[in-house]
Amino acid sequence: LLAGYIVIDDPTTGAIVKIPGELKTNETTGQITGVFDDNPQLPFSELKLRFDGGERGVLATPETCGTFTTTSSLEPWSAPYSGPPATPSDSFQITAGCTPGFTPAFTAGTTANQAGSFAPFTLTFSREDNEQPPGGLTVTLPTGLVGKLAGVAECSEGQLAAAQARANPGEGAAELSSPSCPESSLLGTVSTAAGVGTDPYTVTGKAYLTGPYKGAPYGVAIIVPAVAGPFDLGVVVIRQALYINPTDAHVTDVSDPFPTILHGIPLRIRKVTVNLNRPGFTLNPTSCETKAITGTATSTTGTTAALSAHYQAAGCASLPFHPEFSASTSGKTSKANGASLHVRIGFPTGGQANIHKVELTIPSVLPSRLTTLQKACPEAVFNANPAGCLKESLIATAVAHTPLLPDPLVGPVYFVSHGGAAFPDTEMVLQGDNVELVIDGHTDIKKGVTYSRFQTVPDAPVTSLDRKSVV
Repeated sequence: LLAGYIVIDDPTTGAIVKIPGELKTNETTGQITGVFDDNPQLPFSELKLRFDGGERGVLATPETCGTFTTTSSLEPWSAPYSGPPATPSDSFQITAGCTPGFTPAFTAGTTANQAGSFAPFTLTFSREDNEQPPGGLTVTLPTGLVGKLAGVAECSEGQLAAAQARANPGEGAAELSSPSCPESSLLGTVSTAAGVGTDPYTVTGKAYLTGPYKGAPYGVAIIVPAVAGPFDLGVVVIRQALYINPTDAHVTDVSDPFPTILHGIPLRIRKVTVNLNRPGFTLNPTSCETKAITGTATSTTGTTAALSAHYQAAGCASLPFHPEFSASTSGKTSKANGASLHVRIGFPTGGQANIHKVELTIPSVLPSRLTTLQKACPEAVFNANPAGCLKESLIATAVAHTPLLPDPLVGPVYFVSHGGAAFPDTEMVLQGDNVELVIDGHTDIKKGVTYSRFQTVPDAPVTSLDRKSVV
């Protein structure tokens, strides 16, 4: 990968000597070993090599303090008759900056904060030269700041494997013109600055949507061609897992560890900028409360730093809110079999404020049956696995259509008893596209009238929600 040439051009004698050498780099530590074989049989009294420092210097000092030794192995032309090679060495010390901190800078947000509208999302994470290098990053978005996955293709595992196969030097440049992931899965760009000094080297890659990864329903793959001038170190692929909270649908992005060395070249990452600029992808919440984009950065030594960036949508007062509601019952009813109930909540097309709370009041002519309430699923069983609840606790099925996902969310509705509560809660378990949401509703019964109160519904657009009771 690397070579060095010692060139002597003596203006007095006119002698020109060019000595080629191989510069080997340790794959783990980055330590450089220069090997110059078959040097000319020319006697000399002293040879000095001085590598320039400054912003254009080719070497960087160690990241820790201590005594560091440069070793050599010098073999004469008279070998092997003259004995083993000479091995002189010399040492130097690093005494400043011995306890580097880790307080990275962090900014994140959408480029336009109009509530309920789409806008590109940007994130920047950076550190100073005298700080520990980053080793990983976790970012949690506030509730309501979501991505529209419907209409976005997924980069398959096979396509990612094709990208990772280009990880060898000399094979990465092709990624610039022929990415293995389809353009339809592209979410945006990622730029990474690496190196020491005031002008680190910047490379640009792309972010693609993937399918399930590490237990998360979706993932992101960052693919960066590691090409710097004539040096092609292949392609770097960093996977990320996108976890969706089942209660309020907020998203947490957990990145795999950052690379720290590539084919013997220490990267020393200084800055990472993510720009998710796919049109119609990132959607602002319809709540204008003060929120924050938070996260945790981890250094290569395991030090952690809490990250936070202020976020707040604006213009909530301009959002219309005109939900549609219908309820009906059909079929023959009896005390033994009970009555059916079909409830539907819908939204006209167009941007509107999302539903935050729902309170259903079921009239006294459709009273809750004591025999059904008594068959509620125990909280411990439901928390362990809702599928473990007895069928008698299943009271309805629900279907939610959202423009954010390719398919609707469908699932059962259970009565679940919570300790000393007077009445069981209504729990909707909605699933689809590997996403699971659990919507909790509190039940109350007064004078034969049943109330179901859903106090926290995810801040996400829903075109319709149907709930049909199980007879």
